Amino acid sequence: MTLRVAIDFGTSSTCVAVAVDGREPEVVVVDGQPLVPSAIYLAPDGTLFVGHEAERQAAVDPSRFEPHPKRRIDEGELLLGTSVLPVADAIRAVLTRSVGEARRVAGGAPVDQLVLTHPADWGAIRTQVLHRAAQGLAAEVVLVPEPVAAAVFHSAGHTVPDGAAVAVLDLGGGTVDASVVRRQGASFEVLATRGDPTFGGADIDQILLDHVGGLVMDIDPEAWRKLIEGRELSDRRRRRVLRQDVRGAKETLSRHAYTDVPMPPPFPDAHVTRDDLERLIAQPLSRAAELVSAAIRDARITPAQLAAVFLVGGSSRIPLVARLVHERTGVVPTTLDQPETVVARGALRAATRDPHRTGALPGPQPVTPVGGLPTATGPGFPQPPMSTPTAAGDGFPGAEPFPPGTGTPAGGLDGPTVVMSAPFPSPAGPTPPGGLPTPGALPGALPGAEPVPASRRNRVPLLAGGAALLVVAVVALGVFLLNQNDSEGTGSGKESRSSGQQIAQYDYRFDVPEGWNQTGGDAAQRKVRIEPEGGPGSAAIVVQEFKLVYDSDQSRDRAVRELRTQVENAGFRDFQAETSFGGKDVVHYRQDNSDGTTVDWYVLFRGTTQVSVGCQYDRDGRSDVYEACDQVVRSLDVTG
Repeated sequence: MTLRVAIDFGTSSTCVAVAVDGREPEVVVVDGQPLVPSAIYLAPDGTLFVGHEAERQAAVDPSRFEPHPKRRIDEGELLLGTSVLPVADAIRAVLTRSVGEARRVAGGAPVDQLVLTHPADWGAIRTQVLHRAAQGLAAEVVLVPEPVAAAVFHSAGHTVPDGAAVAVLDLGGGTVDASVVRRQGASFEVLATRGDPTFGGADIDQILLDHVGGLVMDIDPEAWRKLIEGRELSDRRRRRVLRQDVRGAKETLSRHAYTDVPMPPPFPDAHVTRDDLERLIAQPLSRAAELVSAAIRDARITPAQLAAVFLVGGSSRIPLVARLVHERTGVVPTTLDQPETVVARGALRAATRDPHRTGALPGPQPVTPVGGLPTATGPGFPQPPMSTPTAAGDGFPGAEPFPPGTGTPAGGLDGPTVVMSAPFPSPAGPTPPGGLPTPGALPGALPGAEPVPASRRNRVPLLAGGAALLVVAVVALGVFLLNQNDSEGTGSGKESRSSGQQIAQYDYRFDVPEGWNQTGGDAAQRKVRIEPEGGPGSAAIVVQEFKLVYDSDQSRDRAVRELRTQVENAGFRDFQAETSFGGKDVVHYRQDNSDGTTVDWYVLFRGTTQVSVGCQYDRDGRSDVYEACDQVVRSLDVTG
C-alpha cells in the first residue's frame, strides 16, 4: 500500500487529505468534521492536546491554550501557563495528530509522502520551522505553496491553458491571501502574492458576535459582560458554545437570507440577516478583494488576461466576497463545494504532477519544494551551501541548524536546492534571486509579515564552504566599481542608455538598461533579476527590497552599523558606509565567487525600506555590467 498525506495547516483550522495507492484524494474526517482546529493546549503534566480536545481543555485554564500556533511561528517559543514550548513542537503536535488520523483511515500504514502547504510568501525561516516539525512523520516531505495547490485542484475541472495565469483568493480562518499563479506545462508557479495576516474568518465571527451582543445586551448588561469576559468554568463553557453558534450562523447566512442565534438565559435568541452581516463586513472584505487587484498588478498582467479567479477558504462562501471580487476584476470568480478543503486536496495533485520534484533536505526524510515563485537562477550564480547559525540569537530556539552544503526550501521555490533563489535560508530572511547572497536582509520583509525580534536578526549570515566564496563574490563587485569610480568618476565614462522599459513592481522602480531584459524574480521576496540579451552568461543584476523595523532616515547610523556588523562577521571585505555610485549615496561591499565572477552590492536606505542592488560580472564583462549597474542605481527610485 502507498499512502500519501497532505496537511493544510491553517491559522485557525487544519485539513487533512489522503490518497491511497494512487487513488483520488479524499478528505479525512476528524471528530466528525472535515476540519480540525489548529489549536493546542499544554497540560501541566506536559501532555499536548490538539484540536477540539484543546478547545475543551481551554475552558479549564485558558493560559495554557494557543488557538493559532501558525500565527506565532516567528516567535520561536510559546509561554503556555508556566511552561515554555518551542513553536516547532506546537506545530509538530498538530501535524502528528493529522498524520495519525490519516493513518487511521489507511489501517495504520506508514506515510510514504507527506505534503505540507504554506503561504506563498513564507521564506526559508518559516519553512525551516515547518520542516523541523515534520521530521520523522513520513519517508518524504514535500512543500507546496497554498495558491499552487488551489490552482492545481481547480484546474482539474476548469481549463487553464499552458502559460495562462489565474488569481487565487484564500479567505481562511485567520488570514486572507491573494496570489496570481501561472501554469507552465504540468506545474504552476506563483507570480505575485499579497496578504493580510490580521483578518480572516475568525474576525468575521467576532464581528458577528459583537453585533449579536448589541442586539441583546441591554436586557442584562452585567450578564452579558459575565458571558463574554467571565472567568468561571461555567462562563467559559457557555462562551464556547455561543461562539460555535455564531460561527454556524455565519455559515447559514451564506445560504439563507436570515437565521437565529440561540442565546443562553436570560437573553432571547438573536435574529440576524445576511444584510446585517454584509453591512458589518463590507469594509474588510473590500480590502480583501483589493488584495486580488494588487496581486494582479504585481504580476504585471491585467485582469482581462486572467483565465480565472478561484475562491478558497471557508469564508469565501459569503456571497459578498464573490461580488466584490467581480467588481474589482471584472471576472466572475469560481468556487467549489467545501472550499476549505480545496488546498489539502490540491496539494496531493500538485506534488504528483510537478516535474521539478527533486532534491532533498538533510534529516530523516527528503523535503521538496513544489510550485513556488520562479527561480531566478542562471549561469554565474553558483549555489552556495546552507549557512549554519553560529551565534546566539541565530534561528529559532530549539531549531536544529541545517548542515553546511545542503539546500532548503525557501517559500515554496522549486528546484533541487533552493539556495540558488534564497541562498541564505537562515534568519537572514529574503535574499536576491540567482544565488546572490543577501546584503542586509531583514526577517519579516514579506508583505504583512510580523517583524522578527532584533535578537534573532542576521542580515548577512555566516556561510560555509562554497557559500562563503559566493558571499565574497557579492561583496567583490562593489570593489571593482569603486575602483572604477576612483579612476573614472561617478559615471562609467560612457552615457548609460535606457531600454525605455521601467520595472515598478514593488516599492521601488528603475529603468532597464538598453540590451537588458528581466529574466526572473521572486514576488514573495520582492526581487527582480535582469540579464543582458543573448545570455546565458555570467552577467546579471539583482534588485531586492527589504522592510526595516525602524526608520533608517532617523536611525541611519543604526542601519549601517547593523549591516557592517553582519558583513564583517561574514568575512566580507571593502565595506564602505558612505560612498557614491550612480549619483546616489550608497553603502557598498564586495564578494568574490569561486567561479571567477564578482558581485558588488549597493545598498540604499529610505525610511523603513532597504533596497539592495547586486551586480555580477566576470573579468571580460565588467565594463558592460558596470555601465548597466550605473543605469539601474542612477534611475532607482524607492517609493515605499
